[in-house]
Amino acid sequence: MAYSMALNSIYNQYLTTYAPKKSDSRYDTHKKSELRGITNSMAKVNKDAPLYKIDRSPDTNEYIIGIKEESRLLQNTIASVVGDAESASLDGKIAYSSNENIASAVYIGQDMDTSEENPDGIESVEKEIPTYEIEVQSLAESQVNMGRFLPKDEMGLPATDYKFDLSVNDQGYEFQYSIREGDTNFDVQNRLSRLINNSNIGLKASVEEDGEGNSSLRIESERVGIRLGEKTKVFNIADSGEGFGNNSVDYLGINHVVREASNARFTINGEEAEASSNSFVLEKEFEITLNGVSPEEGIKATIGVKPDTEAALENINNLIGGYNQFIRAMARYNESQAGSSHLVREMRGIAGLYSEQMSKLGITTNREGTMDVDNDKLEKAILSEDMETTVSSLKQFSGAMVRKSREVSLNPVSYLNKTVVEYKNPGKNFSSPYVASAYAGMMFNSYC
Repeated sequence: MAYSMALNSIYNQYLTTYAPKKSDSRYDTHKKSELRGITNSMAKVNKDAPLYKIDRSPDTNEYIIGIKEESRLLQNTIASVVGDAESASLDGKIAYSSNENIASAVYIGQDMDTSEENPDGIESVEKEIPTYEIEVQSLAESQVNMGRFLPKDEMGLPATDYKFDLSVNDQGYEFQYSIREGDTNFDVQNRLSRLINNSNIGLKASVEEDGEGNSSLRIESERVGIRLGEKTKVFNIADSGEGFGNNSVDYLGINHVVREASNARFTINGEEAEASSNSFVLEKEFEITLNGVSPEEGIKATIGVKPDTEAALENINNLIGGYNQFIRAMARYNESQAGSSHLVREMRGIAGLYSEQMSKLGITTNREGTMDVDNDKLEKAILSEDMETTVSSLKQFSGAMVRKSREVSLNPVSYLNKTVVEYKNPGKNFSSPYVASAYAGMMFNSYC
């Protein structure tokens, strides 16, 4: 019992002190190939590393794990800003349309040309996003059935029970209703309209009047267009007698199709195209919504991308915030761990290589080594004509930060004071499976 309580206390201490900071980032999940690459890199680092003794105190353990965790968080921050297909690129992109009345667009692509060899996308070449010209000949339409216009205050069917069959997308339904003494055409039409709308089968019904004392039941499919291999009729209505009043469908005229379902027809950069919906994804770059037909032949909507100032400001501030968090976290260990100051100097040295270019964006370094952002100056730089050239310095800075943070996370013990016991014979060593990482097992050595 005492032994079990002691173990619980040990594991609780580990979870509260050394466990990774909670993160729901998708960058904390990895493919097998990525994990294999990390393991091989760690083994390579340790292959030629000297043998040394290190301090096994809890403070040292916390420092080493702190370096590892802060490096991971910095990599996640940079990846989400620069190398992420969901969060947009550093300078931000937003779709535009030259004619919203014809078509509108949302940009859903990614700005960086990523690959298996370079999954982060940080060092990838920024791909050119093409523009598209769309001319719309017709929109995708729904099927509409329009009943007969009958006198509102009259009734031409006997009072009894009725039913009819209705099929929607090859799915059959049976509707039953009653006509009572004193009911009018208008009463029955409204009753059937409510019955169809409440059934939630993909149809919507309404009662329309002609202004001359007549009314009609209108039924329309909620879905537009025709899927591949489907019939032109989205729904069909027919009488079904067998003990019920017959001919109600013919009397009301609700089986009369006044408009068949049809697909959208348009051209993209001169090439004819067709879609069963007025919204579709174009070349995995844009989500297009067709809003209207081109008023005249040759009138088109140009779809492309332009800088998204708000997104760019947020992304750049997140990037600088991730760097500042790392610097402040390492500065906490300056008094107890000399290696922490060395790491901070290295990070500041990398930032210094890009300080002149980044100062043009309103990003400056203060005495603490962290960076400050002048958002007004940054916004002007983003909107300038040479924005791509100006912001490229930040992308280069991001790539350098990622490379450094990976190096740190692979062997954080290199920033720890240690006593070298023996140097290995260069070129004649082999990787040992028992020293995949110099800090592996440190957290449990004092417990086992």
